[in-house]
Amino acid sequence: MTRSNPVLLRKFRETLSKGAMIWNHNLPPNSIDSFAMLADAFVKAHASVIKVETRKSDLFKVKQRDNEMLREFVSRYQMERMDLPPVADDWFVQAFIQGINPRSFVASQQLKQNLVEYPSVTWADVYNRYQSKIRVEDNQLGAPSGSVYRNRENDKSKRIVDQEPRPV
Repeated sequence: MTRSNPVLLRKFRETLSKGAMIWNHNLPPNSIDSFAMLADAFVKAHASVIKVETRKSDLFKVKQRDNEMLREFVSRYQMERMDLPPVADDWFVQAFIQGINPRSFVASQQLKQNLVEYPSVTWADVYNRYQSKIRVEDNQLGAPSGSVYRNRENDKSKRIVDQEPRPV
């Protein structure tokens, strides 16, 4: 390492610990000509690790709102999940379970209870359990299984019954 900025280079090395110290020690001799070059190499070597850790913590911030349906929460959660670089399934599962609001609808409460009682390791398993609980939510709304809309037959009969007869 050349000494174009000896004070900065020395102070920088003094602040390193653990993996960063090993990284600095393994730099090829005379490969860094300035503090700017050292800083740039350090950022390139360590920025992606920091970004993934930050994004993992962002996933734990995704919470189900009080009046948010389980279906809506899962959809929003999966959108966040797709924005992340590859992360182990157990992180997604833990963050999802913590994000379920126990004060929300019955389907959400049941899913959270099921995931706590019978821990799941993969997102696929969580999603399969979600599919079974979503039927409960659909039934509570009077919608056919798998439908995001209320049962229109009930709405139609209600409208007919509620109408006043027309004058002739």
